[in-house]
Amino acid sequence: MATLHLTRHTAASPAAVWDVVADFAGYGDWMPMTRMTTDAGEPRVGWGFAGLSGPGPLVFSDSMLVTRWDPPSPDSDPAAPAVFRVVKTGRLLGGWAEVTVTPEPHIGSPGVLGSRLDWVEDVVVRPLPFKRLFEPALDRASTWLYGRAVDAMLARAAGSRR
Repeated sequence: MATLHLTRHTAASPAAVWDVVADFAGYGDWMPMTRMTTDAGEPRVGWGFAGLSGPGPLVFSDSMLVTRWDPPSPDSDPAAPAVFRVVKTGRLLGGWAEVTVTPEPHIGSPGVLGSRLDWVEDVVVRPLPFKRLFEPALDRASTWLYGRAVDAMLARAAGSRR
C-alpha cells in the first residue's frame, strides 16, 4: 500500500482527541468486525495490542508494538504535538502507523484551541508476493476505512467535555 496520510482539523481539544485516538482498547468501536486485546497497564514504548478482525474462522490478528509514546503532559509546552508510533508485527500485516495531535486555533471559533490530527500509515500484506496483487484494492479500502474511523474518533472527541 502507498503510505496513507489523513489530516483532519477539529474544535475538540488536543487532550480530548488524544484520549480517543490513543485508546487502543477502543479501536474495535471504529473498525468493523474487530475486537481488541491489549497488554496490561498503560501504553508506553514496548507495549503491545492487537486487533482481531474478520468473520468466524477467518479471524486474523493485526498485532502492533508501540515504538514512540509522547502523550500530552501538563509539564510540556502547550503548543507541542503529542505523538505515538506503532509497528505492525503480525504474520499477515506489516508496516507502521504514526499519529500526531497538534494544538491549533480553531478556524471560525476565536479563542477556541482545537486540534490538527495527522494519521500516517503504511500497511504491507504478507507474504510479500501478495503485496503487488492486493495493493490497489488495499489502497482504496484503507483510505475509506481509516477515513471513516478517524472521522468517528473526532466526532467522539468533539462530544467530550475535556
